[in-house]
Amino acid sequence: MKTRILRSILAPAAMLSVAACAELEVANPNNPDIARALASPGDVAKIGKSSVNSWFLTSTHQEPYMMLQVTADAGTANFGNFGMRFNNLEPRIAYNNNSAGGDANATVQPWDANYGALGAANDALKALAAGITIPGADGNAKTQSAALFAQAGALTNLALLFDKAFVITERTNLTTAPALIPYTQVRDSALKSWDAVIALTAGRTWTWDADVLPLSVPQTAANINRIANTMAARTLMLSARTGAENTATNWQRVLSYADKGITGTGLTDIDFNVINDGDNVWYSQIVNYGNLDSWTRVDQRLVNRMAPNVPVKYNGTNVAPVSTDRRMGAVTVPCTGAGQPAACLTGITTDFVYLGTVIGDPARGIFMQSPYYHRRWRDVSFAVAGSTKAGKAMPYVIAAENDLMIAEALVRTNGDLNRAASLVNKTRVTRGGLTPVGANAAELLDAISYERDVELLNTNGLSLFDNRRLEQLQTGTFRQLPIPAKELETLRLPIYTFGG
Repeated sequence: MKTRILRSILAPAAMLSVAACAELEVANPNNPDIARALASPGDVAKIGKSSVNSWFLTSTHQEPYMMLQVTADAGTANFGNFGMRFNNLEPRIAYNNNSAGGDANATVQPWDANYGALGAANDALKALAAGITIPGADGNAKTQSAALFAQAGALTNLALLFDKAFVITERTNLTTAPALIPYTQVRDSALKSWDAVIALTAGRTWTWDADVLPLSVPQTAANINRIANTMAARTLMLSARTGAENTATNWQRVLSYADKGITGTGLTDIDFNVINDGDNVWYSQIVNYGNLDSWTRVDQRLVNRMAPNVPVKYNGTNVAPVSTDRRMGAVTVPCTGAGQPAACLTGITTDFVYLGTVIGDPARGIFMQSPYYHRRWRDVSFAVAGSTKAGKAMPYVIAAENDLMIAEALVRTNGDLNRAASLVNKTRVTRGGLTPVGANAAELLDAISYERDVELLNTNGLSLFDNRRLEQLQTGTFRQLPIPAKELETLRLPIYTFGG
């Protein structure tokens, strides 16, 4: 059993380490000497850097996040790609956890890729602990913080997505088989790693190399510290699977993290955006597909919140929006014919657009169609050529998400409701043009939920995580993913699933 477990979780990590050391001169390029790589300061630094890139690509991959967005009724599509069709059926059915099934990769991809990023990060951390010295000023601190960032991020993804997982760090004793543990314990391990990043970057003046994580703000230790605080707050808040768990969340701890994050008391707001390089090694598939009108549309559940005259579910009739939210708009000419909707969108600046046309096969269920499109991040999506994206910022965690976390934590800890209202109104009023929300707890929670739905769509795929903790999912919708069937077969464990 131990051998099967180690082979299962270490294989993707080993492959990533090989890729990170591809420049090594070895006799057989198909079988690099990993031990020698981890004895080379330059290669250890490369592995630490590459683990961050692997974490980001995994965190913004179309699998599972496009599936999660449609099953959360945030986006909608009836194409068979990425698990979107069958996990968007109504009534909801169980996720088909079958290693030979068409939707298998919706769990295999995030499982394997997160362990790949985790393994590379752990390799770099082990080498540093063994005495490797990275050249350059603060070389060890920068490499260690990058590897810890990737480790924390990978563990966060595993905790948010799966019901249980293995926790493997640089301190794990692999002479004995690790055990699968519940997502709450995986979350706690992720928080320990975020705390380690926070401690390592606190008060430091060094800056990450530009290729570690190309941010839209300087990659200073201070900014990495703030991002890590925001990520820790998200990890804690979004891990809740039910309303009861959401109530039991340590909201004071969420507030403590978030208030030192990318927004907060006495801080200048920043976004956790990543700069696209022309879709070479830095890109977001959530942004690419979520803002591509020919692939996904906005579910009318979300549209109905912005324009109550629009039915919650599409019924075959296109209904133009009547909305007081200025983030919602409509085209002024029929959006049909070759080259559309590009021409229709000329002059359109709203985040959400009524196109008046739908996509997909209606025979698969008209309820999976929608004439509404999210265009906010169109200029860094597959709707435009990759070469035109280079140098542009892709959203991951925008300032509004942190503001809304602080606001919700203030409400749930009986804190300063006036401050909470001010934070919500930064987007509600400034971007949406809506009536300001006041210092009323119930009204604030409703406004926070609304703003999270509207402002954060197609940033980091959090819609399922939000809707499960707020009890806003359809009956029968899975709230977490099972361990992939392929993995269970390797481990000789019973296959199980969720949903239906």
